[in-house]
Amino acid sequence: MKSISLDGQIHHACGGRYQSSTEPVTVRASGMSATVDRVVLRCNKCEHEERTVDHRDDAERIAWLSIRKTNCLLAPKEIRSLRERLSLTHDQLGDLLYGTPKGIVEGWERGRYLQNQQVDDMLRSLENRDTLERLAAKAGVTLKTGESAVGDGEVEVVNEEVGSVGGEERLQAQK
Repeated sequence: MKSISLDGQIHHACGGRYQSSTEPVTVRASGMSATVDRVVLRCNKCEHEERTVDHRDDAERIAWLSIRKTNCLLAPKEIRSLRERLSLTHDQLGDLLYGTPKGIVEGWERGRYLQNQQVDDMLRSLENRDTLERLAAKAGVTLKTGESAVGDGEVEVVNEEVGSVGGEERLQAQK
């Protein structure tokens, strides 16, 4: 549900009018951060400020997109696609990631939560069948065999980019 905009509305305490402007805000998530502009409504007479939940949510969404891009993190759709290609349930994927709760895995897939760099690296490592089998054996997860599971060895790399993130080189593979 969208809130009613106060832009241009009268501030009843002083008679001034609210005007939309922006302010920089730093959003932190999973040990990473991004600074983005957030909308703020300011009275042109008394400088009273109002911020809405929608403005906060919009700033957070933009910041998360920036964090994902800057840190080469998997997008929610990519996490879901990976899990489905591996024929894993949310619980099983969580178990492979050292007992991550099902709700967190679902949250990554729906974009409600942002995975940190270590989790993202672990998710990517599951593309390697040997790594997947080793982690599954450790976690007691039974893997399905068949066409939907990852084949032997590494994932086929169609397009690759090398980027420097936090001083370390990361290979980003896209199927």
